[in-house]
Amino acid sequence: MLSEIFSSGSEARLGSLGIPPFIPVPALPNIIAEWAAILPLVCHLATQRDDYLTTGDIALRGRLCVGVFPRLGTLSGLGRLLERKNKYLDSASGRAGSSRTVWDVKWGSVFPCANGAACAAITRYLRSRDQASAPPLRMPERLSPPDSRPPQLPHLSFEKPSPRSNISRISSCGDDSGANRPRKDDGVRRNQVLHVYKLGYCAQRRPSLGRRLDRIGLSVPGRILWSSLLLALAVFFALFGSYGTSVLVLCSSVSELVAQGVAVRRPSTYLKNTEAEAHNDACMLVASHQNAMEWHLFIGDRGVVDTLLNKPMFVLPDRRSAGVFAAAWFWAANLLQFAAMTFVAAQKGWDGVSMVVLLAVHWALRWLPHGDRYLASDWVEREGIGADVRSFEFTGRTAMMGAIQILAGNACTRWMDDILVPHARREAWLKCLRGEDLTEKLEPRDALWLDFALEGSRAAANVLMQTFGIPETARP
Repeated sequence: MLSEIFSSGSEARLGSLGIPPFIPVPALPNIIAEWAAILPLVCHLATQRDDYLTTGDIALRGRLCVGVFPRLGTLSGLGRLLERKNKYLDSASGRAGSSRTVWDVKWGSVFPCANGAACAAITRYLRSRDQASAPPLRMPERLSPPDSRPPQLPHLSFEKPSPRSNISRISSCGDDSGANRPRKDDGVRRNQVLHVYKLGYCAQRRPSLGRRLDRIGLSVPGRILWSSLLLALAVFFALFGSYGTSVLVLCSSVSELVAQGVAVRRPSTYLKNTEAEAHNDACMLVASHQNAMEWHLFIGDRGVVDTLLNKPMFVLPDRRSAGVFAAAWFWAANLLQFAAMTFVAAQKGWDGVSMVVLLAVHWALRWLPHGDRYLASDWVEREGIGADVRSFEFTGRTAMMGAIQILAGNACTRWMDDILVPHARREAWLKCLRGEDLTEKLEPRDALWLDFALEGSRAAANVLMQTFGIPETARP
């Protein structure tokens, strides 16, 4: 049985056509030939999220990129992008359940996130960079007495984020009832996690090695060198009888040249605040839906936050002739790639093994130095963005929304209507947050809820303000 599986006949070595290659190849077991032939068609196909990921890749790079071995269907997606442009971008952000909702706390508007994939990559990178494996800070539910309030923390620095020890000192804000300690009823509470990102600008640093290599690769000599290497690789595969893999490399090489010829540019509003100078501070809440358990709060420079969440990060060329040519090529290249991959699946032999090797090289080049973490870090470094990130855990959603409302320092409350529906009890709570006297008479149960929600909101707001160096005069 094993001898039949690992036998190496002439068909396994030369493939279904049986054409001898220019350079003799060694024997190949049947099981490896069969397995390698179908592997790329099984695990390297574009999914419903491919358009979503493509827009994020372009937003972070500022250009089109194909790679050595794109997924089958990715090239046709680039063709649709150049043909449909804004229609493609509008639909790509919500593909496969990847859409995010943004609540502008300052202005009260609610809208879908314009750059969902880029935003997700950047937030993952910032959390892994600044927090590593540190757990979220548990928010207190009670205000501390005035005489036991911890001293004001220094402002967090964009150059070097302050140590976690500064954050741990805030945990003493709770009273002796153990607001920061685990409770017996934690298992039935729907805890909310809030990741806060304070974005701004920092001093430009020396370009990293990865950025310098990218600059060399995008230069004219770098493009010529890369194209020459791919051409040599295609010839190498052809000499060993891997004709399908050779055609695939040539297709990817030409597609990369066409992609680099598409002039993707940044819009005029990119990383700029289009509002009055008095409205330069942003406060936007992001989540997958209104009933989420994980939330992201973006504060700081409005130009950075608004570009990331609300404005387009790239603009496609207006010249119709260039876009039509590139789109036509990507459609044709997708058909050529389909033909090459299905030919290899039928041919088998060393052609299938060569395609698996090419797939491994593509994954290594794409994800080891150029994964979404690298793209996000490169974008942050290239644009000179500074960020401080902290995560907090709330035992309830009301206290979290109240803390955000206090942190924003404005009287607009319509942004939370979809999250906390308008109700007499909610209006009384918001009135107390604004420091107004409560004239309505509440039921005992509602009064108890109001006292708990109000104190929890103010205690959490104190922690946020001390953590990010926001003066208490910002309160509404």
